[in-house]
Amino acid sequence: MVNDNSKSLQSKQNYFRLVNKSEDYIEQHLKQSISLSELARNANLSESHFHRTFTKYSNETVNEFITRFKLERVAIYLLVNPRISLIDIALEYGYNDPSSFSRLFKKHFGISPLKYRKTAIIVKNG
Repeated sequence: MVNDNSKSLQSKQNYFRLVNKSEDYIEQHLKQSISLSELARNANLSESHFHRTFTKYSNETVNEFITRFKLERVAIYLLVNPRISLIDIALEYGYNDPSSFSRLFKKHFGISPLKYRKTAIIVKNG
């Protein structure tokens, strides 16, 4: 017989797996528009249940996670591809408005994408 603590632990483990699966899905589709309904469908949950579960087990909302993850990838891309324009990179990651992209980037990293790239180049070149 399985006790309630075992059921609870198993349930938590299932939810963590679901969040990890969703994070993997987001990573694989990062350059596309990803909707809550798409993620919920992928997890076989209703949108509201998926959103509550994701937020509870990841400590971020779905949108916060997607935004953070995209910006962190963009930051890497800025450094690895110094010849590609900021606008092209923003567009590639689904940001249609370069100024809103720059605002989000600055809000997250505390520095504009251009300064981020320039600072990294200076550090790299020594």
